[in-house]
Amino acid sequence: MHHIVKSIDLRSAEGQFGARIRACAASIFCAVLLTACGTSAGGGSEPGSLAGGAPLPVEIAFDADMTSVAGDLAITWRVVNQSNLELVVPTLVSHKGIAPEGTAYVVPAGDKVEIAQRFFDWPDEVHELATSPSVGVLRIRPGTTESRTIRVPRPLTAYHPFGGGFDSGSPELPSDPVGVVFCLGVVPQPYPPALGLEEAGGVEFAVHGRVSYTQQHRLCTDPVAFK
Repeated sequence: MHHIVKSIDLRSAEGQFGARIRACAASIFCAVLLTACGTSAGGGSEPGSLAGGAPLPVEIAFDADMTSVAGDLAITWRVVNQSNLELVVPTLVSHKGIAPEGTAYVVPAGDKVEIAQRFFDWPDEVHELATSPSVGVLRIRPGTTESRTIRVPRPLTAYHPFGGGFDSGSPELPSDPVGVVFCLGVVPQPYPPALGLEEAGGVEFAVHGRVSYTQQHRLCTDPVAFK
């Protein structure tokens, strides 16, 4: 098991989840550490750094485990929200009759691979899509904890929310990646109208794009090498 985390120190919550790497004590330090994870994702103008400018409440903790299970990568993430603000995070679920191709996006991140549940900017290379792709969202209310486990098949296959808009398909993954990171996007209240929050068939969803991307905070693990 690879126990990996970028988290804010919430001592009461940490005791329940085992030993971890304590990395972030405040948002400004998280920004530096997340940049070091190499989280730039192939697709347009995204920099290799923390997305967004909205301050992330310091009462929010994030951690994740990444393990190899029967040939798949199994990732369990957890967000503890002890702030007074609600959060939304993307979750790849069927909505509006659209079934996602997997439980997470899989994109290049320099010489690494990023497995992502986050919002993406509109890539510079994509011009033909009529509307922004949408993605399901999960609300994390104040004073609550949410945890999910996803499995991603190996060998890893590129999956980008704007993949159908690229002339040659989703950006290719590095042929010999030095590691894999998992990144979760978190958008705190107040939610911008351009996030496009809607509900259909009992499932809430939002849209990818510049505003969604810049208003999120990208919480990422350290890179882990899998052979």
